Amino acid sequence: MSAKPPSKPNLGRLEKVDVTQYWQSATEDFAPWLCQEENMQLLGEAIGLSLEVVLDAQQMCDRQGDLLCRQAGTKNWILIGSQLCPTDEQHFGQLLTEGADISAAGIIWIASQFSAEHLKLLNWLNQHAQPSLQFWGVEIELWQIGKTAMAAQFNLVSPAEESTEAPQADSTELDLESQLEQQTEVLSESEPEPEEPEPLTAEQEQYVAFWSELCDQLEQRGSVVKAVAPPSEDHIDFAIGRAGFLLSAHLDRGHASLAIELRLFDEDAQAHYELLAAQQEQIESEMGFALNWENLVSECVIYCSLPETDINITDQWPDYIDWLCGGLECFHLTFADLVQSLNADDYHRGHHHPVPNALSLPS
Repeated sequence: MSAKPPSKPNLGRLEKVDVTQYWQSATEDFAPWLCQEENMQLLGEAIGLSLEVVLDAQQMCDRQGDLLCRQAGTKNWILIGSQLCPTDEQHFGQLLTEGADISAAGIIWIASQFSAEHLKLLNWLNQHAQPSLQFWGVEIELWQIGKTAMAAQFNLVSPAEESTEAPQADSTELDLESQLEQQTEVLSESEPEPEEPEPLTAEQEQYVAFWSELCDQLEQRGSVVKAVAPPSEDHIDFAIGRAGFLLSAHLDRGHASLAIELRLFDEDAQAHYELLAAQQEQIESEMGFALNWENLVSECVIYCSLPETDINITDQWPDYIDWLCGGLECFHLTFADLVQSLNADDYHRGHHHPVPNALSLPS
């Protein structure tokens, strides 16, 4: 007599659960859950990216976004922001501002539901942004079978899957296009032709050429200081991870010198400057050379200089640029974490710190 086949387990009913039944707060509940290794892996599988958490929810308390990550095996910053509700543009606008501040390579926007308008926004950004910049829209869902444990699921909703068919313009797009054409015709009749931009002077062209070589060298080194578009001015600015602070290189023709500067210029600049000045000895010891400290009316500046430079001697450019790269990286590595930790409330105006005026060079 043949044995009976083993009985199959009963099938339960799969039910979708409101995410707020498990996480009450995106910052206090969801973000700490997400930064756990197995959950980051789940998110990474949904978007096809391996992520490593650098700053968790507690460390991001004074920033926009919930988590700051690195793409595994690279130096690319990936910013994650989450909402346990349908998407809203104010939240995404804050993520964009933070992403620009840290020169992020990507932004992951997580929400319980994406509107059609916000999906169109993300797809438009991915179509027109530089290849090194990407945006992901991810919906978070919770599912439960009967009374058993819940399971989370990430669904990638943007970038949308590529279609082999050409997209069809909808009626609203056609209406908008015709309106714009009518407005263009009216404006072309009433407004003069825009003037051509004035050509750069020889001095401005020299600035562009010099800063271009600096940015090329930073990219070749894979520097922590991220290259920017070379300006036609006597200085070039780089982000250092916090609004109100800039890392700059300055070419002073009048004094025939180059300078590397940390500039503080927001409403709390004076307080932040004093808090840094209180750590002057430790900072300069870590950097290995002395700095100039200037508490000015408009802004505060901490800098070092390379004297006797002549931008007109192009044969000297490689030496100047090598000095700038090393100095900029030294400033970034020393000050990036420090400026993140500054809190103007910690400054007490009754305590002032004497600041020497020393000229120095980074080694």
